Amino acid sequence: MNRKIAGGVVAAAVLALGAAACSSSPSSSGTATGKPLSIVTTAISPMVDNFNPFDPTSVGYLTHSINLYDEPLMVFNTQKAAQAPVPELATKAAWSNGGTTLTITTRSGVTWSDGKPFSASDVAYTFNLIKSNSALNANWTIPIPTSAKATSATTTVLTFSQPELASAYYILQTPIVPEHVWKNVGNPATYTDANPVGDGPFVLDHFSSTGYTMKLNPDYYAKSSIKVPEISFPAYAGNANLLPPCSDGTIDWCGITIDGVPQQYLAKSKDNQVWTTSAPYFSNNNVVGLFFNVTYGALGDPAVRQAISYSINRQALGTTGESNDEPAASSTAGMMLPAQQSYLPASLAGNIPATGDTTKAATILQADGYTKVNGKWSKKGQEITFNIQVPQQYTDYYSDAQLMVTQLNNAGFNTSVDAIPGTNGGAIWGENVEKGDFETAIHWGAQGLTPYFTYNNWMNYSLSAPFGTEAGGDYGRFNYTPAQQALTAYQTATSTGQLNAAINTLANIETTQVPVAPLLYGASWAEYSTRDYTGWPSASNPYMDPGPNIPEVLVVVQNLKPVS
Repeated sequence: MNRKIAGGVVAAAVLALGAAACSSSPSSSGTATGKPLSIVTTAISPMVDNFNPFDPTSVGYLTHSINLYDEPLMVFNTQKAAQAPVPELATKAAWSNGGTTLTITTRSGVTWSDGKPFSASDVAYTFNLIKSNSALNANWTIPIPTSAKATSATTTVLTFSQPELASAYYILQTPIVPEHVWKNVGNPATYTDANPVGDGPFVLDHFSSTGYTMKLNPDYYAKSSIKVPEISFPAYAGNANLLPPCSDGTIDWCGITIDGVPQQYLAKSKDNQVWTTSAPYFSNNNVVGLFFNVTYGALGDPAVRQAISYSINRQALGTTGESNDEPAASSTAGMMLPAQQSYLPASLAGNIPATGDTTKAATILQADGYTKVNGKWSKKGQEITFNIQVPQQYTDYYSDAQLMVTQLNNAGFNTSVDAIPGTNGGAIWGENVEKGDFETAIHWGAQGLTPYFTYNNWMNYSLSAPFGTEAGGDYGRFNYTPAQQALTAYQTATSTGQLNAAINTLANIETTQVPVAPLLYGASWAEYSTRDYTGWPSASNPYMDPGPNIPEVLVVVQNLKPVS
């Protein structure tokens, strides 16, 4: 999971939402003349027929297919923040009343896959459904409106208790479900939706534990623009089993980690493509960081966290730990670069040396009262001691942790790797991180259109939870009033200037307080074959992030064209 601030960029994205650029939206001519397309994003086997779009354990969610059957209102391009969102079920979204009212204009002539008409009432129903069932929002963080009403067949009005300009990214990417189906569901949170009625370009065709296929929805409002007649999502038991079928073209579009992209993927076929032909090969969609549990020992001291951050050789992590797939973070601001470069304060540009700065780290610790005793930083007889928790099955993170332990121990810290073994190590680690049961941990950052989404995930104490309880964010239990005030200022902003000021404040808080040490720009894993289809996003045509992810998979499929 991965933007000094230019006026107008934020405004284009959240203040003046309207009809989006047509270049990435469905057209109205042609037929689905292409070959079946296969997609794999993660290893899942066996598969279970659960397509509930709000359930993060459902096969639809895990394979990232949900927007192919339950479309969102709009889709944003995280690679180009100023790009107007792509219209899907909505053709326009306009704010009023100081950002507390969002009026959504929906498409006319849309039907559900069972033939029932779609209307703005379905949009209002979906938001009211989430409002009444908080479990549906656990993995979406959709702002809850105080009121959601359809004022006509094509108009939905959402009213919020505070300005929500900054949350358009979350609101408009909400998957919309059919009221006539879901109103009869007993418990929406546990509803499996095994044969989903959708409004998207595809419907479920065949399902088994070894995979499933989706076929073109004959009732899709822009059916003539879709060139892909069928999509398959095969099941695989482990990540190690995915490289061969991805490399030989058995799978057309993969979202997997590959060590040695030139040899292991690009050299296997002239049709195999990635974002760029040279390292780091992939686009970025998040900031990978070293998350600090600020309740643990010396890690509660921001000076210690700063010193640890400056002692890390990020270049080694990127080249060795990540096989040149993820570049070193270059700024203490923790923004995703280069996509969010326009947001970066000039004073914070390039202020992290790629190979680290142990001299600066020593200066920080000495000013904080630390001295070296037997080669280790110590104060009042206590060394700076902590471990780095990672799952062994995430081989890149495990390698990164080992590298950092060597670096940090050489710099005078007392550090070790807390490696979680086994095939379920990732799940255990994920739960531990959410519960605060770690000292430090390598973890990806939140994705989003602006740096706010990263900062909200790292610093928003209202998303945190007591130790031992799963948190929705702020896993390190960072509780800092100025950060909370700046996040609130961004969330409730009514002007671009207010949004800019909040981001600038948060960037400087990240620099001085370091709740998370930015390490790498996390790759959007995306490998695709041009054997059967063209129109893929790339560095030269960044109309959308290229990963087969929610919700980007929808827009990319809409843009694919068969090879003639």
